[in-house]
Amino acid sequence: MTSHEDIALIGERQAAARRLLAEPLLTARTHPDDFAVVRSHSEWLTQRFRRVLGYELTVAADHARLVKAGQVRPVVRPLARASGAYFSPRAYAYLALALAALVEAPPEVDLARLAADVRAAADEAGLDLDPRERMSERRAFVAALRHLAGWGAVSVREGDLAAHAADAAAPVRLAVHHEVARRVVAHPPHSTADPGDFVRGMESGDPAGDAAGEVALRRALAETAVVYRADLSRRQRERLAGHQWRAVAELGDLLGCDAEIRAEGVALIMPDEAEGAHAVAFPSADPAGQAALLLVERLVARLRPDAAASAVPVPAGVLAAELAAVIGPADGAGDRWGRAAVSHVPDPDDLEVRVLRLLHRSRLLDHPDPAAAGHEGWTLRAAAARYGGRPAGAGPAGPGGEGGA
Repeated sequence: MTSHEDIALIGERQAAARRLLAEPLLTARTHPDDFAVVRSHSEWLTQRFRRVLGYELTVAADHARLVKAGQVRPVVRPLARASGAYFSPRAYAYLALALAALVEAPPEVDLARLAADVRAAADEAGLDLDPRERMSERRAFVAALRHLAGWGAVSVREGDLAAHAADAAAPVRLAVHHEVARRVVAHPPHSTADPGDFVRGMESGDPAGDAAGEVALRRALAETAVVYRADLSRRQRERLAGHQWRAVAELGDLLGCDAEIRAEGVALIMPDEAEGAHAVAFPSADPAGQAALLLVERLVARLRPDAAASAVPVPAGVLAAELAAVIGPADGAGDRWGRAAVSHVPDPDDLEVRVLRLLHRSRLLDHPDPAAAGHEGWTLRAAAARYGGRPAGAGPAGPGGEGGA
């Protein structure tokens, strides 16, 4: 019989593994508690990640970096500014230029000096970028620095980054953490014909060998909300059919998760606390999560998908009407968010984008180009059916209610 101490130890290790999967770069400054747990179980975590997922974990004195491979296009999520807007190409360029400058920067550097170094790096790369010129340039530059601070590559010693974005004369002094800065880019780019070649070289979703194929399947299960059999190649569908229970058991031992296996596909069900900046947590208690749950329930009830269907087209008019019903004011009941535990009333247009983005990441709705505006082209996927069928008048399921997290 397993002792209570052993159960607690296993649970602690699995929680650390889930945290690393959601946040592959942890530092003693940005995530002190999480990093302490990861460091105390570093040997177990390193061995398990390498064996189960083929990921390499490096644990140093002040940071831990999980280097992933093989799941690039299916799991990529754009970086976002504090406003929620996705990074522009200019912001990504400043992120890369700032990293290039930070590697050779002194341990502490004034932001004005770093901006000059970034300008010099941009000139060397043939880019017409200068964070000292206009407010729009400074904002993109500061957005990149905020992400670097969140990852632990820099920290603010004096001043305020937001103040500098508004006023170039506002002084800011940064501490540079060189080892972390070098770890931000897990796979440094090499010489290729174009960026697409580099991305294709990092992917291995359908390897020929059985051992590599099983690892690729486990990566897909761990990194995506739902793995649909229809989305897999014939070879990977056959592997999933033959090895799905073993794959689920291996991932359960590593992550402490359950699994739901159905004819349409496989989904891992994480414990309620398994959340992070890059994790998909659905349902959730925030406005976007609650609106998304209501939208799925209404679409399932309205479209009534056939049990054998893996996806059902959502007419643009239906999607627009249901979005208006769950985001707009409630009829006869005043403002829908007036009684909600939120600090502000969500903007309907912004909330609509976040709702559709969350449902796409959760693999409940699909679209060929989810970044495109409008209501055309969406389909309701099979896993959405698990959130339908509640009795009329019942409140929405919470994060820990029926349906999982």
